[in-house]
Amino acid sequence: MIMSNQRRIVTGVLLGLAVAPLALPARAQDGKPEKAEAAPTGAPPTRAEFAKLQGEVREQRQLIIEMLQTEQQRYDMLLRLLRAQGVAAPAADATAPAAPTAPGEGPDAARKASRKAATAGASLEHYLGAVEGRVAVTGGSAADIYVYVDGRGPQGARKGLEIKQEGRQFNPRVAVVQTGTNVVFPNLDSVYHNVFSNSPRNTFDLGTYQAGDKARSVTVTGPGIVEVYCNLHQKMSAKILVVPNALFTKVRADGTFRLENVPAGPRRLVAWSPEAKPAAQRVEVTGGTTQVSFSLEHQDPAAHPNKFGQAYGSYKD
Repeated sequence: MIMSNQRRIVTGVLLGLAVAPLALPARAQDGKPEKAEAAPTGAPPTRAEFAKLQGEVREQRQLIIEMLQTEQQRYDMLLRLLRAQGVAAPAADATAPAAPTAPGEGPDAARKASRKAATAGASLEHYLGAVEGRVAVTGGSAADIYVYVDGRGPQGARKGLEIKQEGRQFNPRVAVVQTGTNVVFPNLDSVYHNVFSNSPRNTFDLGTYQAGDKARSVTVTGPGIVEVYCNLHQKMSAKILVVPNALFTKVRADGTFRLENVPAGPRRLVAWSPEAKPAAQRVEVTGGTTQVSFSLEHQDPAAHPNKFGQAYGSYKD
C-alpha cells in the first residue's frame, strides 16, 4: 500500500543518514589519492574544535535514532487505531500479490478501505490530550523545573526575551524559549561585560560593551540548553532552555504539572532544571489524560572556562 511504501522510503533515508560516514578524500581508480584542487589556507582545527564537531555528529546520530523510534511508535499506534475502526492493516510488502477478495469485493472496496485508512491517519493528528504528573528531586532540591514535549509540535508566539546585566549578574538567570526567539542582553552596569556561549547549536560571542551602548542580541536557533557567561566575570551565569515547540510548562512548587493540548501519539517528554540532570521518557498520549512521573537527580554547578576555553584570571568577580 502507499502508506507502507512511504514508511519504507522514510526509514531507508533515515537509516542511511544514521550510518553515513564522514566524507573521505576522493581516490583515483588506481587506488592513489587524487590531487587536491587547492590546499587549505586556514590553520588546522584545534583539539577543542574537533571535539566539538565530534559531539555534534553524535548528537545528530542520536536524533536520527530517536526519529526512527518515534516513526515506529506512530506507525504502531495508527495500526491499532485502524483495527479499532475495522480497517485492515496495511500490507508489509506492497509488491506482494493481492489476496483473493470475497464475493462483492473488488477495487472499489480497496479504494474505500484506503480512504478510510487515510482519514484515520489524519484524525490521529487532531486528537488532543493532556499530560500531568509529578517531578521529584533526589540528592537535594531544585528550583525552576520545567517539563516539555520534545520533537515536532505546535508553535506559539515568540515575544522575545530580555536578560539584563545588572549588579554583575544576569537577570533572569533561568529562562525557557522556543527556537527562533531573539534574546537581548542590555548592560545596565557601569563596567564592561562580554556575553558569550560555547553551547552546541547556539554558540555566540556578543563582544565587550558597557552601559549606554546599544544592547546586543542573539537568535537561538537550535533546541537544547544554552549556558550563558560573561568573559570578564566568572560568577555571572545564566541558562536558557530552548524548546522545539510551545508544549512546555513550569512545574508547581509542590512538584506537580499539567500540559494541555498535546497531540495524540507517542511523545518524548523531558523534565529539566538548571540544578539537576534532565530526565526523559516516552509516553503514549491519547484523547484523555496521560499520567507520568519523573525523578531528577540534583547536581551542583561545575566551574566553567572563559570563551577561549581557558581558566579565568584574577579579575573574575
